Amino acid sequence: MNTVIFTPALVRGDAVSHDVLTMVNALRRAGHEAHACAKWINDGIAAIPLGDVGERLTSADDLLIYHHSIGLDDGLKMMQRLPCRKIVKYHNVTPPHFFASINREVMRGCQLGLDQLGPLLDASEAVWVDSDFNGRDMQDQRPGREYQVLPPFNQVEELIAAEPDLTAVGLHDDWLTNILVVGRLVPNKNALLAVEAFAEYRAKHDRHSRLIFVGDVAQNRYCDQVIARIRELRLSRHVVITGKINQRQLKTLFLTAQTLLTTSSHEGFCLPLVEAMGMCVPIVAVANTAIPDTAGDVARYAEATPSALADALADTADRESRLRRGWERYQAMYRNEAIEARFLAMVDEVAADHIRTDGVRR
Repeated sequence: MNTVIFTPALVRGDAVSHDVLTMVNALRRAGHEAHACAKWINDGIAAIPLGDVGERLTSADDLLIYHHSIGLDDGLKMMQRLPCRKIVKYHNVTPPHFFASINREVMRGCQLGLDQLGPLLDASEAVWVDSDFNGRDMQDQRPGREYQVLPPFNQVEELIAAEPDLTAVGLHDDWLTNILVVGRLVPNKNALLAVEAFAEYRAKHDRHSRLIFVGDVAQNRYCDQVIARIRELRLSRHVVITGKINQRQLKTLFLTAQTLLTTSSHEGFCLPLVEAMGMCVPIVAVANTAIPDTAGDVARYAEATPSALADALADTADRESRLRRGWERYQAMYRNEAIEARFLAMVDEVAADHIRTDGVRR
């Protein structure tokens, strides 16, 4: 069986790209022929170009796993025309309205992703989702369509094993209360709410605190809005925006953080929640979209208001209990070894269903 695992772009540091590449490695360890594929591929990532897929997937026994998070016409045509078995791994599509005033190109890509979800589902034999929220979202387009939950592979084990960056420790291990926000600085992550909540927290609870944003800052117009609000609230000396960082630096920031704050308006999974569980960092979050699916009873949830979030950040009453539950949840649900075993079993299930349906292997 030849397998190709496809996503529109393979980018270093991207969660979907990491899921794709780890799936490929898992299949190869299990003795399968497997390749990653994308239309756009960062230099140094081992993958085949989009044009080579048709030469590799020529049989009904072959398999295409399509990771869907944004629209791509070439990808939909491939799903509809190839003769192989097909699976959609649905990571969710960010609603386009988040980017309407920020980036029209990204907005169009998100709208195309929503428009193409139904046809992709029609072309697939199975649907896998990161979270139950994604499954319910998918069923809005195809009511009753069955799905299986497969959490994305993560880098928590590498994060735990990584050596901290001592330079970063020196910058942030200074007795201030560090509140960490991890994720791209984009509108659906709602960084503006995090800034407002931090301002309230400093005013009501802890003047000796710092807010640290970690993640890609490519959406310049939105970053400008966030920085402007930080200045309006006179927080410039108390907020750090790191941009993209390496694994050693990320580990250091988790080690020096008192809380992970998640204020996202829309998430299909939210990997930083899993990283916080594995690194034993308390979580304060707004219970939007997939966040409760991922964090369960580990996070302290608050309404999406600065005052409620500030009070939640200050409330440490059952901190140790939540840390214990977070570690246990990570061990039970999100270890890569467990995800890999489930992934391989789901691949085998699709193959077995195909044989039963046809009666013979072609």
